Amino acid sequence: MYEAFCVLYRDFSRAPPAKRLSQSYDSLELAIGAACDVAQRNAEPMQIRGSEGTVIERAELAELIATVAV
Repeated sequence: MYEAFCVLYRDFSRAPPAKRLSQSYDSLELAIGAACDVAQRNAEPMQIRGSEGTVIERAELAELIATVAV
């Protein structure tokens, strides 16, 4: 079954900071890469959400980003 993913992040370039959703990604790997890109900007990745109910919370997402960054 197909599942699309998006990244929920807090955008600090706005005053006050705003929660935002990224575009849709076709795989979890692409969403993790996008979360890594978000972390390098003035934003904080908070979750990855899947269209079929998958949720990767902040702590696990931080570990995945650290793994990708190495």
